[in-house]
Amino acid sequence: MTEEQKRLAETWDSLGLGWTSLKWHPGMSLWQKLKDVLLGIVAVGRLRLHGFRHIVALGSVAGSFAYLSAILLRMRLFLYQYEPHSEVSAAAGAWSERSIQYRLARFFERMSAQYAHVIASGTRFMGERLHDEWRVRAKFFRIPTVVNEDKFKFDPDIALEMREELGLAPDQPVIFYTGKFGGLYYSTEIAQAFAALLEYEPRLHMLIVTPNEDAYVHGLFDDAYIDRSHYSICHSSYDDIERYYFVGDLGLITIPPGPGQEFRSSIKVGEYLCAGMPFLTPAGVSEDYVHATEQDVGVVVKDYSDPEIRKAWPEVSRFLSMDCEDRRRHCRKFGIEYRGFVSLNPVFKSAIKALIEE
Repeated sequence: MTEEQKRLAETWDSLGLGWTSLKWHPGMSLWQKLKDVLLGIVAVGRLRLHGFRHIVALGSVAGSFAYLSAILLRMRLFLYQYEPHSEVSAAAGAWSERSIQYRLARFFERMSAQYAHVIASGTRFMGERLHDEWRVRAKFFRIPTVVNEDKFKFDPDIALEMREELGLAPDQPVIFYTGKFGGLYYSTEIAQAFAALLEYEPRLHMLIVTPNEDAYVHGLFDDAYIDRSHYSICHSSYDDIERYYFVGDLGLITIPPGPGQEFRSSIKVGEYLCAGMPFLTPAGVSEDYVHATEQDVGVVVKDYSDPEIRKAWPEVSRFLSMDCEDRRRHCRKFGIEYRGFVSLNPVFKSAIKALIEE
């Protein structure tokens, strides 16, 4: 661990929290993977000897490892942010459905859910699969990815400062996207969608905050024949990311619909909403597309194809032409209800209570 991490661990220790660091071995060696699993079980076993009887895992991959420890050491298991990682990876082309990674992940996802005492996931769809299809007995809590609503509270002074820095007029409409291009997300489709929107509103500007290299993003937008004056590429740590959110008028969700995507819970939706921004999303991704329509906080398309984006323009235009303060107030109100810490923390506490009750 770094010196900073060591100091943090010491602070945790003073609060009664322990930190056990294990070495993870990358690569495809089954022996190394088995060794990692066994070392993890041994580490949990030491805690079990000291009287610990509950284990919480973040994500379904960690849940599979936690399941092995829990079943061997007779511990109560809480799967937090559980989702079918195997299905999402296969749909994105990262794994073949014939691969050992996919088959093992899928097997342990199912087994861990059947053993767990409490499961929390981001969508009602996951709850329906667990109880209606898999007949899982665990108590289910719907807890979407949680957002710090205070961090993303709109600040007009910062918004004006950032617009001046980017060379944007105070009333210039801005499409906002933060995230990656490619992999689990759209790539060329994002640039092509913006090109279609520009035909309807030439004043549109797209603000991009991404970990991708500038040259790669420029290549995507060059191929869509978009002049570089119409978009900005920025990079930011999480510490200052909200400054860019305050510039946007409509956020983009760029997850392609497909198998397993209805179980995902993108944190960006919550951040967009808490910053007062409506969003554009493909149907079938999380349950965000349901709320977009029901709560009037977003635009839903089948996908990012040119006809779908063009069909969505009237709704996009309606949001862009709304009174800014009314739009922000409406979106933020629902964002806090749907994704805010203040709303979801009590639900998480209820899940912990269910875990420790015999």
